Amino acid sequence: MGLDAIVLAGAVNNGELAEVSKENYEALIRVNERPMVDYVVNTLQQVELIDRIILVGPVELAQGNVELGDNVELFTTNQNTLLENIKLGLRQTDKPYSLVLSSDIPLITVEAIESFLAQCEADQAAFYYPIIPQESSQIFFSDNTRTYFKLMEGRFTGGNIFLVNGPILLRLEKLLAKILTWRKKPWKLAYLLGFKFIVKLLTGRLSIELIEEEVAKLIGYQGKAVIADYPEIGFDIDRPEHLVLARDFYQDLSSNIN
Repeated sequence: MGLDAIVLAGAVNNGELAEVSKENYEALIRVNERPMVDYVVNTLQQVELIDRIILVGPVELAQGNVELGDNVELFTTNQNTLLENIKLGLRQTDKPYSLVLSSDIPLITVEAIESFLAQCEADQAAFYYPIIPQESSQIFFSDNTRTYFKLMEGRFTGGNIFLVNGPILLRLEKLLAKILTWRKKPWKLAYLLGFKFIVKLLTGRLSIELIEEEVAKLIGYQGKAVIADYPEIGFDIDRPEHLVLARDFYQDLSSNIN
């Protein structure tokens, strides 16, 4: 059975990127004449396991910016909250599992997505989350500043794609709201998982297995971390220097092809 992909494209451009782009929404910011969400959709269309692409975002996405039709559908929203947009997307699919992606990852590749999904097939967890080793991330994006967390298995940064069991995730709405609010504040997330978790984090004895055990205790379902050696999974554009890097990447790619 295939999957539906949910692309979250509703973020308003009112942060640092507003300094370098006048687009009203981040998904529409141009990377070499194309809105960055267009790269994400185009990549998903080449992934064999993806049956349908559900875009959640403003009506402007349908105004010549992204080609809809076939297996790409837009569900418009004026909500600027990640939780509400995830819920809207999940309610449009009847598949047990959905691939959820942000729209600000224009360097994502078919190979990265397919490798991630292949590693998810062996288990039946409620959700799967990719983590990228520091050495992999820095080889590809040596100039890109990332936040890394230390585990017994190494140093990692988080990814921007998720495989989720939609019905289960919708039942965990209150907890999901906290996780999304604190997703860039590791210490607050650690607080959710308890004192033992915090002690091991502080002493460098935190492992992937322990995280998964504590998550299962907290939510009553299994969650799995997937080590992904594809740095493009962890590269999102939320600052002007990230946009410059993405534009340079595609300019170099185009030069090499020509």
